[in-house]
Amino acid sequence: MVLGGFAVAGNRIAEIEDRIATLREDAGIRSEFHWSEYRGGAKRAGYEAPVRYGFDLVNKKKAHFHVLIVPFKNHNHRAVKGENRDTSLNRMYYQLFLHRLARFYGRARAIHIRLDAGNDCRDICELRNQLCADAYKKYQTRPNCVRSIEPVNSDNSGLIQMADVMLGGIAAKQNQLQHTSPKGELASLILQASGRHSWSVSTPKNARSLTVWHHVKK
Repeated sequence: MVLGGFAVAGNRIAEIEDRIATLREDAGIRSEFHWSEYRGGAKRAGYEAPVRYGFDLVNKKKAHFHVLIVPFKNHNHRAVKGENRDTSLNRMYYQLFLHRLARFYGRARAIHIRLDAGNDCRDICELRNQLCADAYKKYQTRPNCVRSIEPVNSDNSGLIQMADVMLGGIAAKQNQLQHTSPKGELASLILQASGRHSWSVSTPKNARSLTVWHHVKK
């Protein structure tokens, strides 16, 4: 399972959202960018553009991109009564938010987290107070450093759409999926645009603009 997203300063969000909307309009794509919907063809250039734009933002330090990779293949999501796959995902969101967002930004900034709406983020939205307490204790962040965690419709967020495409390509590579469809080419482009040779190794602990974290359950 691959989770992640962009960290962007509040004063840059409108500019980035406008740019993504323009990329979609220029490509004649009326629906949202979505990895599962990509079929290549006339949409190929349209999908490649936000990938390149996303990594250009990262390279210019106008945005950070954080990726969490979790080996769910043999994970028992029902080991605890009442839990399921969505519960496991919410736990991973918690780890990502605590050890990346709060750790990196919680001392200097007020953090607002926006997630693609769905059952797999329902629980984490109710854990803001606990997350802030853990961040303050572990990383000496500002009190209440995470001001909000809210689900949003991805139709209304170009940043979520751009992340979805990039994370979909990362997952395809990491799961060694042999796409004979155009998705395989897009996954390769995503890797090439990142400047990495592979997604199989975590980035160094001092990485900030682009981080890849392989979370191994202890």
